[in-house]
Amino acid sequence: MKYNDSAVRTPMIIGNWKMNLDHVQAGQWLLEYAGSNEGWIRRMEESNTMVNRTEIGVLPSFTSLLAIRDMARKTKMTSELYFGAQNVSELDAGAYTGDISAQMLAALDCRYVLVGHSEQRRYHPEDDDNIDQKVRVVLDAGMTPIICIGETKLGRDNGIGIDYALNQLVAAVRMLSAADMCKVIVAYEPVWSIGTGATPEPPVIESALADIRDFINATFGADVAEKVRILYGGSVKPDNAAAIIRRYGIDGFLVGGASLDPRQFAKICHRVAESSVVRLRRSAETIYLPGKGTVQEFAESTLQAPHQITAEQVANNHPDNAAWRAALALAAYRTVGFKWLEEQADIENEDAADASGTMMVGGDPDVLRDTIWANRLRIIESLMKLIDEGRIRGLFSIRQWLIECDDSLDYENRCDMLAEEMANVSCLRAYEELGRDRIDFEEFRVAFVSGYLLCDVDTRNRLWRIRGIDRKKHSPWKEHKLSF
Repeated sequence: MKYNDSAVRTPMIIGNWKMNLDHVQAGQWLLEYAGSNEGWIRRMEESNTMVNRTEIGVLPSFTSLLAIRDMARKTKMTSELYFGAQNVSELDAGAYTGDISAQMLAALDCRYVLVGHSEQRRYHPEDDDNIDQKVRVVLDAGMTPIICIGETKLGRDNGIGIDYALNQLVAAVRMLSAADMCKVIVAYEPVWSIGTGATPEPPVIESALADIRDFINATFGADVAEKVRILYGGSVKPDNAAAIIRRYGIDGFLVGGASLDPRQFAKICHRVAESSVVRLRRSAETIYLPGKGTVQEFAESTLQAPHQITAEQVANNHPDNAAWRAALALAAYRTVGFKWLEEQADIENEDAADASGTMMVGGDPDVLRDTIWANRLRIIESLMKLIDEGRIRGLFSIRQWLIECDDSLDYENRCDMLAEEMANVSCLRAYEELGRDRIDFEEFRVAFVSGYLLCDVDTRNRLWRIRGIDRKKHSPWKEHKLSF
């Protein structure tokens, strides 16, 4: 068997067992998986087929971790099959019943930790306010975080596509340096595809992952984007694994249900090793349509004067850090998209070469990241305009966006300010719905906002929080008719 040593990134397959297989069943799974590999290895060696080296891992339940580790050592599979955990606490230690710390997982020799899976977001719920802290503690403990992102069916139907997943990624990586980001694995899992058998077409998956890689490029630079492995998850099976892995920029899979059957999981691993050697070229066009503003709108600011002043202050005074770079990259994607910015940078490079009389145009690998930074004022102005027009889902006001981007705020202050802003926005919508001539606005505002904030304190599921789960727009005044 020949190994292909020219792969830029080692393909990987991670099996997520979820709440399945106890420690006895996990041991049996390992034995069957090892047996499923023997025949394939023999065939590859006899045929002298070239394959890619692959990194393979499983994520059992907490109760099976020790059994998996000990069995892997006994069967000498430690270097062939790695393992990790499905979740972790952002806390180090203390009186936190039921939590599992990163140090505990590292002591078990865990290699990976899943962070931000859609089922954690939906059922517990985990939220974006602590996912970045989980990524941080996993890295500090010497393990590899696998950050899960992806939109729901509602998000897909409403046309937000990969924009929503990128917003989740912004929240997860805002505390990371470029060196940290190189150690991260990103798993794109459209929630509507998990366990449903409804897998997107390979070109759609390729386009989504290409946009994610462009975002990493725009935030951290081309060298980092080249190193980060991006996986696809959602109804992956032996029947579709080969067709998907051949697409450009797809580095492997996060496998759910199919990983519970060791033979099926082994087949997926074999398909990846064989089929990832030869890849298709990147598609010329993205399937998704980022950018809600026109190039003309981007080039010429049409923002109202007060907001123009605010945009200029933010562009000039905001500290240059990873969190702000990530927010700018997402704003660039939402306004004119990465492709236009790359093309614009190429034009500027060519013009500079012509002006200097040189024949060669400099191929700066960080052109996208640097172009976004150079155009940050226009990007901020364009995004503010789109927010004002209600064209960015999840952003109800310019002030909301500014609060979310303000690194000087601690968690509690940010929560309080976002709750107050959401109350004000909802109040204005309710007032417009009821009609301006029916009641004095200030009288209405005092009652509405105080009632909203009171409910916000008591409710289990705060509507202003970024949960990573799509919701319909909140219209409490339409639920029951109000009378005065």
